[in-house]
Amino acid sequence: MYSKADLTDAVTRLFRDNERGPILPMLADDVVLTLPATLPYGGVYTGRAAFDDFFAHSPGSGPVWSSFDIAVDEVLAADDHVIARLTNTAVPRATGRPVVFQNLWLFGLAGGRIVRVQLYADTAVVTSR
Repeated sequence: MYSKADLTDAVTRLFRDNERGPILPMLADDVVLTLPATLPYGGVYTGRAAFDDFFAHSPGSGPVWSSFDIAVDEVLAADDHVIARLTNTAVPRATGRPVVFQNLWLFGLAGGRIVRVQLYADTAVVTSR
């Protein structure tokens, strides 16, 4: 079982520093990562390796964004979940114009591990520009 402080620190480091090491042992082997299907990289990713692979690549290095900077606004831990609220500044490759938008990541906990991760995103930033 991980403490709220440990979970908060690991989630903060994941987004602030792109440091996956602290969070990986906290994940259930069959953790489910879900991103809105309307995103070009949306879908369901299952397992620790899939989670690690998804976060191993900077959003700014893919086909959607030419740059992608994340500011961690807050990370809150409760008994059965952790919430990360982020403000992102990014440049879509399609337009070359910077956009600022917020995301919320919900990490569900069970049995002392992170069992599910859900991104709640402003998908219009990607799909309508």
